[in-house]
Amino acid sequence: MSDALITSTTVPETGIDAQAVRSVAAILPEWLESIRATRQMTGVQAAIWHRGQLVTEVAVGPADAVAGIGLQTTHRIRIASHSKIFCSLAILALAERGELRLDDQLGGHVAALADVPVADVRIRDLLSHAAGLTRDDTDARWWQLARSFPTRDELIEIARARAVVTEPGVHLQYSNIGYGLLGLIIEDVTGQSFATAVRELVLDPVGVANIGPDLPGGAPGPEDPYGFAAGHSPLVHGDRRIVEQIPTGALAAATGFWATAGAMATFAGRVLCDGALLDDRWRREMRRRVWTVGESGHYGLGLRQGDLHGFAAIGHAGGFPTALTRTWAVPSQRLVVSVLGTSVDAPSSDLADRILGLLALAGGRPSPGADSAEGEAALGGAGAGRRRPDTLAEQPSVQLAGRDVTAVELGRTVAGSYASLWGRVRLAMLGGRMFLVDETGTDQAGAAVELSVAGVGADPADASEVVELATWGDSGYGSWAEPMRARIASSTDGLRCTGLWDTGQLLLPSGDFTLPDRITAP
Repeated sequence: MSDALITSTTVPETGIDAQAVRSVAAILPEWLESIRATRQMTGVQAAIWHRGQLVTEVAVGPADAVAGIGLQTTHRIRIASHSKIFCSLAILALAERGELRLDDQLGGHVAALADVPVADVRIRDLLSHAAGLTRDDTDARWWQLARSFPTRDELIEIARARAVVTEPGVHLQYSNIGYGLLGLIIEDVTGQSFATAVRELVLDPVGVANIGPDLPGGAPGPEDPYGFAAGHSPLVHGDRRIVEQIPTGALAAATGFWATAGAMATFAGRVLCDGALLDDRWRREMRRRVWTVGESGHYGLGLRQGDLHGFAAIGHAGGFPTALTRTWAVPSQRLVVSVLGTSVDAPSSDLADRILGLLALAGGRPSPGADSAEGEAALGGAGAGRRRPDTLAEQPSVQLAGRDVTAVELGRTVAGSYASLWGRVRLAMLGGRMFLVDETGTDQAGAAVELSVAGVGADPADASEVVELATWGDSGYGSWAEPMRARIASSTDGLRCTGLWDTGQLLLPSGDFTLPDRITAP
C-alpha cells in the first residue's frame, strides 16, 4: 500500500477554458443519440460541470423502453456505488468535527459486533476496502432481485458469522458489506438513521437537489418526469425486459443512492473540485492513494483515481440492477463529467472516458494516436514526421466563390454530421481546431483525425470547386496522403457544405441522407 497523495499524472494536464467545454457540449446530444441508436442502448443521461456552472445536461433514449417513455434530464437514476463517495464524506465530516477517528475500531461503535473477529477492523480500512471483508456475502441474490437487500439485523448477522474472508491490508477486497457497516457507525455516532444523517452531514450543506440516499417509499416511476427511470435487462438475453427498482436496506451506504446526471456532476464539482464540504486536511485524506488498481489507477477513501487523457481524475462508478453509471471529477480543471445509463449493459464508463477525451482535444491536445501515426519513422516507415497543423485562426484564407474565406469560417461551415451506407462521421470544431470523428463509435478522441485547410481543388464528380482538407493523425488506413474534399455551396444565407469526399466516398449531410428500402446494384 502507498500513502502518496492522488494529485499528479504522468502527462501534463490540458487547460480547459469555457469555450472548449461549450464546443464539446454542442456535439454531445447528437453523438450520444448516434451511439445509443447504433448500440441499441436504453436511456442515457450525461452532464458536464465546469468552473462552478452546469454547462450541459443531456438525456437521450427511453426511460422505459417497453412503454416507450422518453428519458428526461429530470428522471432519477440509481447511482449505486457512487454512494460510497457520500458515505465517505459523512465519515470524514464526523472526523473533522472530532466525533470519531479513522483509526477507531468497528466494535467500539457497533455494540452488537464488539465480541467477534470483525470488531477490530478500523474505519479507514473499511473506507479503502482494506479490511479483508466479503464483497457481498455468500448469498447476495439481491443483485438479481431474487431476495431483498439485508436489513440491519441481517447485516449484523453477516458481519458476525462470515464477513472476514482474509486478513486486513493484504489486497484490495472491495466490500459492499464493509460500507454497510460504515453506515451503522454513522448511525451510532449521530443517533440518527443513515438517510437522515447523510442528508444533514453531506447533502444539505452542499445544497444540490435531486440526490437521495435510497429508494423512497411510494416512489413514482418513469411516467413522472421527476420519477425513477426503469431499469432494463441486457441485450445478451434478447429483447429488453424491465427491471424494477428495489430499496437497499442496510446497504444504502454502499449502493442505495440515486441522482440525475446534472445533480451528480454539480455535487462532485462543488465537493471534489471546490471543497464545499471538507477542509483541506480531510479532502487530502479522502484522496490519499491506498491501492494501485490497474496500470494508472488508484483507490483512496471512497474514491477511484485514474489518469485519463492527461487528466488526473477522481470519482466512482456504480452498478445496480437498474443502471450502470460513472462520474469523473478533475479538480485541477474544476471539471466534472457524469454519465448515467438505465441498463446493466450501458457503457457509461466508456462514455465518460470518451467525453473527457473530447474535452482533451478541445483543450488543445492532439489525438492520442497521432504521435504513432505522425512521428518520425511512424509505423516503421521512412517518414521524417509531419508537424501538427496550426489552429484554424492561424491558417491562411482561401479564395472561394469569389471572395476570401477564412479557415475559421470554413471550419464552421463544414462542421456537422455526414452519412453514407457505411454509417456516420462528424466534423467537429473543438478548441479552435477541426477534427474528423466517428459519430457512432465510443472512442472519438482516440480515433480522431485533425483537419487543416489545404486549398481549393476540383470535385471528383463534376470538376466544380471544393475545399481540400489535409489530414493529420491518420494511421494510413484513411486519408493520410490524400486530402478530404468538402463541397461548399454559396447562397444568400451564406456558405453551406453539401457533401464530403473521403477516400473517394461521398458522404452527405446527415439531414439530407436517406437510405432506400433496398440497396440495389448499379
